[in-house]
Amino acid sequence: MQKQALKFIKYIFILFFIGTQVSVSQNIEQELNTADSLFLSKKYTESLAVYNRIMERTGKASPAMLLKMAYINEGLENFGDALFYLNNYYSLTSDKKALTKMRDLATTMSLEGYEADNLDYALKIYNEYRFLLVALFSALGLLVVAIIYRQRQKHGKPAVSLGLALVFVMIAALYLTNYSGLKDQGIISSTNTYLMSGPSAGADLVEVVGEGHKVEIVDQQDIWVEIRWKEQRAFIRENNIKALP
Repeated sequence: MQKQALKFIKYIFILFFIGTQVSVSQNIEQELNTADSLFLSKKYTESLAVYNRIMERTGKASPAMLLKMAYINEGLENFGDALFYLNNYYSLTSDKKALTKMRDLATTMSLEGYEADNLDYALKIYNEYRFLLVALFSALGLLVVAIIYRQRQKHGKPAVSLGLALVFVMIAALYLTNYSGLKDQGIISSTNTYLMSGPSAGADLVEVVGEGHKVEIVDQQDIWVEIRWKEQRAFIRENNIKALP
């Protein structure tokens, strides 16, 4: 009897959980439709508020939503946010038009960090196919091992070249597995942001910068994020920078 009761409670809990998830999904879908309708009506600030609420609740956004958020923020001259959403859109789609748009904005606003976008694009494509390359090299390694085994069975000693080939394939596979080439990056999101020489408000001032600059993130110490700024180390408060995916 007790087991049946526990089983009944379990089923009720599962049904409640599923119902809650469906309800949340429906609410988000309704909010998204509302935001899209406001955007089409050119009520941009109202639609942006709804899009932001959706992102806060779900932690994600579709490419179309990110493009709209970037467009609205550019119109509002929130260039840091516009570039942040464009970067997120590019991360999802690899759309080179987004790179061109970011470079144009960076040139207009004299922003740092967008010079190497072509290299970033190449690294992104490399990372999309990296594990396929790992699989190919692994298969090639297995083939070399099979050939070595066959030669050992036939001749008692495999060719030295096969051993070298196996070492090369293993090194290549290991390198591809562990090296992405991509660096952690972020967008400075606040105007009049202080860059310090150390993780302290009492450290020397490196520079005061505006929003929109893209920087490499090196490390974090409490509320301070260590970045690379113009080939030197600097520190910025974490609430003044948005990490890119």
